[in-house]
Amino acid sequence: MSETSDRIKNMVPKPMTYLRTIINLNEDTRHDKLDRLITGIFPYFLVICSVFTIILTIYLENYSFTGILFGICLGFALGFLMLGMACVFLSDRGVITWKYVVPIVSLLPALVAVILSIVGSDIGFNEFIVKYFDVFGENTDLVALMVSTYSITLMTFFVAYGVVSVIVGYFRSYFYRILRALERPPEERKNHVPEWLFQIPEIIDIKTIEFEPDADDEKFNTKLFLNTAFSLFALGIVICSYIFINPLFLQIIPSEDMLLIGMLLSLFISPLVIPWSIVKSIGAKVTSDAPRDFYLWKGMRGRLYQGFFAVTFFMMLLTLSVYLGMDFMRILNTYLGYVAFMGIVSMITSFVYVNTYYKGFKNGIIKSYLLSKEE
Repeated sequence: MSETSDRIKNMVPKPMTYLRTIINLNEDTRHDKLDRLITGIFPYFLVICSVFTIILTIYLENYSFTGILFGICLGFALGFLMLGMACVFLSDRGVITWKYVVPIVSLLPALVAVILSIVGSDIGFNEFIVKYFDVFGENTDLVALMVSTYSITLMTFFVAYGVVSVIVGYFRSYFYRILRALERPPEERKNHVPEWLFQIPEIIDIKTIEFEPDADDEKFNTKLFLNTAFSLFALGIVICSYIFINPLFLQIIPSEDMLLIGMLLSLFISPLVIPWSIVKSIGAKVTSDAPRDFYLWKGMRGRLYQGFFAVTFFMMLLTLSVYLGMDFMRILNTYLGYVAFMGIVSMITSFVYVNTYYKGFKNGIIKSYLLSKEE
């Protein structure tokens, strides 16, 4: 009986051996070229964004805390918008091709604008988006709303491409080093950052790193899309709750500026979600003498969010109890407007990631790891 069991085990290929047969280690894909471009220009790109920030702050002549914060958010949003426009043409073709994406991106903003024009005559959010996102300065109701909704959609779409490109570029290029560091003997590790990042218990004696990647390369991963969108939405709501219900901010920042800053900040939340999501998708796990393998994404997610939600919830309750005498309708209108925008950001960012980058991202991390093993 035992001989039969051993024979079956020998017939089943080991995970790493199987991965070597399905991933072309010598292939130089468009993802690889874009990664090299991103990691090469990103330090200079940060300088350009900083220059944008300084110019905008001087141009707006607002040197208050709000003005400087707005200048930083807008400067980096414009920088990533331009980077994203370039990445649209340099990245791989998505699972869902442009002939389907373009009509959706073209029709949905118009539909939203029509709905807002019908039901939103008394909604402050309509006046807000026309004021800040009507790039032509026209104030003719439906036309202004259409221009604003298209501006928001395109800005979110291109910034998502830029932000996700940077995340993918750096993770595909350098994440394998963290995995390889886990495989070194304890006495050879210069620091314990990898163990800290993944929250690996000290009692686990790490042997190797293995992968169990999701087999979904040829289709659009709807489940991953929905999970990523929900994580982005939930995290965005939690983070920006600090802004909208913080009594200090409510006293010194006008509601419109508060909403605008929150919207711009929400464009850059994905670096807190995508990293642990991709570690889950590649199925990276630590093998040891323990009866169960330790999956790294669980520890990574816990590390990123450790204490964050607990502190946030406490602060929300505390601040709510402090400023009960403040204008509740002002807070509610501002918050609901942000919630609607965060829904748009989370859906667009998740779609860009899953449709265009996910397959190359997943295979690229495994490829970098396998190549490092051969050196």
